Amino acid sequence: MRDGLWGIVNGTETAPTDGGERRSKFLARRDCALATIVLAVDPALLNLLGDLDDPVTVWKKLQDQFQKKSWSNKLALRRRLHSLHLKDGDSIQDHVKAMTELFNDLTVVGDTIEEEDRVVYLLASLSTLFTALEASQDIPKMEPVTDRLLYITKGSRRRKQLLTSVVKKL
Repeated sequence: MRDGLWGIVNGTETAPTDGGERRSKFLARRDCALATIVLAVDPALLNLLGDLDDPVTVWKKLQDQFQKKSWSNKLALRRRLHSLHLKDGDSIQDHVKAMTELFNDLTVVGDTIEEEDRVVYLLASLSTLFTALEASQDIPKMEPVTDRLLYITKGSRRRKQLLTSVVKKL
């Protein structure tokens, strides 16, 4: 959530007990968090939220409605993750985005995947063109791997053919 408002939305940051300026600033930030959530919700779904006076309550209602922390949701997301593979001709950028969204969805339902495992899942989902990425002894961080993949696939066909030599530098 933008502007450091997530603590308010998830309930870890509460209003100061004193009635001074700190409380006033907190209430203004709370209202901003509520407005951010409400403006992001499709108007047709606003009736699900009931009274729009507390961002914690609104977020909880949305979470309960759309992102339940159940084992069946975890299983469904894990199945999607394991079945996601880059096909010839598909955009690497779209593939990385889909993987990232799945990782984030799993985190929301309480099934966080560590960065090292994210890299492993990404590399395992790539076509055989990208097998050179697996040659490194140390598992690289996610950001350099995705940056390198996007750089390589952005250019010409020749650059894609040179992938093996370039990726070994990771």
